[in-house]
Amino acid sequence: MNYSFKPGWKVSVGFMVVLGLFVNLGLWQLRRADEKKALIAARELRSQDEPLRLTGGAETRPDELRYRRVQVTGDYDADHQFLLDNQVHDQQPGYHVLTPLRIAGGSRAVLVNRGWVPLGVDRAELPDIRIRNRHVQFSGLADHFPEVGLRLKGAEIPGPGWPSVVQVPEPERLAERLGYPVLPYQVLLDSSEEEGYVRVWREIRLAPEKNQGYALQWFLFAAVAAILYIRYGLRAGSRITGP
Repeated sequence: MNYSFKPGWKVSVGFMVVLGLFVNLGLWQLRRADEKKALIAARELRSQDEPLRLTGGAETRPDELRYRRVQVTGDYDADHQFLLDNQVHDQQPGYHVLTPLRIAGGSRAVLVNRGWVPLGVDRAELPDIRIRNRHVQFSGLADHFPEVGLRLKGAEIPGPGWPSVVQVPEPERLAERLGYPVLPYQVLLDSSEEEGYVRVWREIRLAPEKNQGYALQWFLFAAVAAILYIRYGLRAGSRITGP
């Protein structure tokens, strides 16, 4: 039996576009997996270093400081705190409490993530996040502020009143609201420290296996598209050359 492969130029162009899209999406997911593996390795390595004492200066770049253990001494600005919205713990909505700490001996503050608190009966009832001891010395882990996939316009603008609710924490915006400069990263308060809430600092987004799974799905889509393209081309060619 003779086979003729004639899918037509329109179908071929469409197939090449779809194939390129699927393959590139798969490769992008593999790159994301490699990036996360590098972050995991950096977290394990830097967490073993000697704790760095923060002075409030710009002695270290945020990328170099990420996942580094730090020690901080200073005073909480308990009257001006932020509630980072849309934070989920055990499938329950809530907030992360970001409290400015004026670092002793420095001119700037750092935002301390004191953990997760649940949402109240409604959003009009904000949680009680009062602080007993304002002058503190504690240990924590330096990290970037959390990012979001879909960012709505104005999400970085803190809400009115105190505590102020914010969707996306941007250091510049938070500093404007506070009236004094803050460092471009947060400190995750250790679970053993006082004045904190639920602190489960596992980085769910750092799961390279998930990206590898997504990559496999995109490559499978590409394979299916190729099979359908070949089958269509063979059938079309048979219709053209057949009796």
